[in-house]
Amino acid sequence: DDRTRPLGLAEAADLLGVDPSTLRAQVHRRRLRAFKVGRDWLVTDEEIERYRREVQGQRASRKSG
Repeated sequence: DDRTRPLGLAEAADLLGVDPSTLRAQVHRRRLRAFKVGRDWLVTDEEIERYRREVQGQRASRKSG
C-alpha cells in the first residue's frame, strides 16, 4: 500500500505546500520527526498529518491573538 510508504521531504513538502528546505529545517529543529535512509530524509504519512495539524493550530492561535 503506497499510503504507508514513507515519503521524501520533497514529496512531503508538495503535500504541505511548503519548500523542502522548510521541512529540512524543521527536521533539524526536531519539530518534524523524520528518519534518514542513506542521504535521504523520509517521513511517514502520520507524521505529515501531525505536523500539518500542529502548524494549522499555530496559525489559528496567531490570528486569534
